[in-house]
Amino acid sequence: MILDVPPKLPDNPTRFMDQLRTLIRSRNMAYKTEQTYCHWIKRFIRFHGMQHPSACSAKEVEQFLLHTCGS
Repeated sequence: MILDVPPKLPDNPTRFMDQLRTLIRSRNMAYKTEQTYCHWIKRFIRFHGMQHPSACSAKEVEQFLLHTCGS
């Protein structure tokens, strides 16, 4: 299994994480950066009970950061 080769994405992604990966790749960011961004966004989503990020506000971001990084 090769971990440093990005998997193929759908041509018209509908899932949030696929859309995110498509955006990251369109900006020619490193695959390691993509992996890191996706890791943190998945943690954020899980922290908020699988709530879609578009439904979150600055308050939810602050809660996550305070929980993750401390105050």
